[in-house]
Amino acid sequence: MSGEPSIAATLPDEVLRIEGVGKRYGNFDALKDVSFGIRRGSIHGLLGENGAGKSTLVGIISGQKTATSGHVRFNGEPIDAKDVRTMEEAGVFLVTQEPMIIDHMSAAENLMLGIWPAKRGFVRWRKLRADSAQMLAGTGIDPTQRAGSLDAVARRKLNILRAMFSGGKVIILDEPTAALTVDDRNQLFDFMRRLKAEGVTFIFISHYNDEILDICDSVSVLRDGALAGGSEDVGAMTSEQLSELVLGRGLKLFQRHQHDLGATPVAITLSNIRSAKVDLDRLDIHKGEILGFTGLPGAGAKELVRCLFGLIPTQGGSIDFHAGDGGEALPTSPGEAFKRGIAFLSDDRRRDGAVTQMAIGRNISLSSLDKVSRWGFVDRAAEAALSARYFAAMGIKAAGPEATVDSLSGGNQQKVCLGRVMATAPRLLILDEPTRGIDVGVKQDVLQIIDDLTAQGVCVIIVSTDTDELVRSADRVCVFGGGRLRRELRGTEINAEALRSIMGEA
Repeated sequence: MSGEPSIAATLPDEVLRIEGVGKRYGNFDALKDVSFGIRRGSIHGLLGENGAGKSTLVGIISGQKTATSGHVRFNGEPIDAKDVRTMEEAGVFLVTQEPMIIDHMSAAENLMLGIWPAKRGFVRWRKLRADSAQMLAGTGIDPTQRAGSLDAVARRKLNILRAMFSGGKVIILDEPTAALTVDDRNQLFDFMRRLKAEGVTFIFISHYNDEILDICDSVSVLRDGALAGGSEDVGAMTSEQLSELVLGRGLKLFQRHQHDLGATPVAITLSNIRSAKVDLDRLDIHKGEILGFTGLPGAGAKELVRCLFGLIPTQGGSIDFHAGDGGEALPTSPGEAFKRGIAFLSDDRRRDGAVTQMAIGRNISLSSLDKVSRWGFVDRAAEAALSARYFAAMGIKAAGPEATVDSLSGGNQQKVCLGRVMATAPRLLILDEPTRGIDVGVKQDVLQIIDDLTAQGVCVIIVSTDTDELVRSADRVCVFGGGRLRRELRGTEINAEALRSIMGEA
């Protein structure tokens, strides 16, 4: 690839080399002659759209899958990656996106799972406690603490340390920042840098350019199963260059034209909302506004929107749509919220967003069955028309609405979820982390869809810890802390540096 940075040549001090690796399923090539090397004691990024081949490649490196062609070399020697145990014995460990933790066991017991010291068939508890205390020193994790009570960062740290304690030399992190706040992510990155200085090598999988640029020394980009390019010096690359490698074309990042709120009427007023973790006196939302909510975990942003959708009980509060009927008490259930024009999309689409075994069309209509039913029976023609409309409006890439959701990429699954809540024709649309876990190209599509919706006068609340997303999509950002609204930013005040600083203070 002339003119593009390449990392195909042999590197000095390589710990791992992927050499001409291919993987074929029937007539489909999931991977095509992929080659690159990874330096010892480095953090190597692996980037690509959903379906680019990242999971397949990681499966081969970790021993979960067998390559159709090519080899994996570890410390210069070819290794037959026929199973997970072979690769772990060699020193290659995969840390999955969801931490593998046994909740009822202590942090120490989880740390040494599979390698508990024993003598004559009995666990040497004193040695287990001593070894684990030494390994956990300086991590902020109490060896005696029940693992189920650890926060998200500590759980990820524990999985990484378990891999190291088991002899891990190369640790693969599969989207480790999923469901982490900006502060959590920075804490995890500092931990990775410390381990890198001790000689640990990481393969870091992410959808986010800013994460790759922040934490990685080098990067490989996959596109359509092939190596699209990469660099041994990530610091010399820009976000635009990474996006172009990922997509195979230049990418124009979404940027909303911010509304002049002073010239836009107030459409919704929230008043005197009180719950166990929310204390809000008043908040006005303007017609067609995108309002960003952000803050650290438990700060009140997520809790407030769940109050608005009837998911969290309140001690009081009202919502006024300025339709001449005055303010009403908040909904007490999601069903009531939908009927009153409030739609909510959870940050966990796998658990709350979709029924993945069902067809796309059925999922789109799920929250609008009252609109497509007569006398308690679903009018299939009306349902099909509604589903087809939002299938097209969302730009979902599938054979048709009859395809099942579990056959889609993560980005297209998110579009289905967005179509479901938009089909309810809401007056207030609440989106919790709407672009988490989707690739950079689809992210721009989703933000554009939301932007287009506000042109119809719909008010949108985006709850997000992605400062870049807030900067490019919000007219106003509310920063929460201790259940209260601490700061409001507008216009040029909304920038990543200010948001990170205020979030830390709140």
